[in-house]
Amino acid sequence: MKNKKTILITIFSVIIVGIGVYFLSSQTTYSDSDTLSSEDILVDVDFSAEGTTVELHKVDPNVDGSLAPIELTEKTQQELIKAFEKSKFKNVDSNSTGVANDYHMKMTLNRGYVIYLDIDKKGISVENTSDTSSKKYLFKDGKEFFSILEKAVSE
Repeated sequence: MKNKKTILITIFSVIIVGIGVYFLSSQTTYSDSDTLSSEDILVDVDFSAEGTTVELHKVDPNVDGSLAPIELTEKTQQELIKAFEKSKFKNVDSNSTGVANDYHMKMTLNRGYVIYLDIDKKGISVENTSDTSSKKYLFKDGKEFFSILEKAVSE
């Protein structure tokens, strides 16, 4: 009787631990292999190019295609470029709802890159200018970039 009780407790414990391990491993975790650099998401990018600039516009969701320009100092533009260069990203899951378009940013480096920014989700949509497609990513460490962006927008 005592052995039967011990066996049942052991089986029950193994089941509980197994369920716990399943749920812990099914939560989204990101390894280094899931991490993308800015060079991975911007085609043929050269952050050391001369004459780099950033243009930023607020997207008006009430008026289709309406963009309100936001003035950026040269210093802020360079800070945004450096912060973006250092940032790490992950692909947006194809089952997710996507990335909103709060801001439209054009970074001119060695070529122009059009990026839509989602402030709430800390996500971006990078436009491919050659075929009008876009790819969506989330920042894994965008605190510095979004801190600079929020400061620039509030000025």
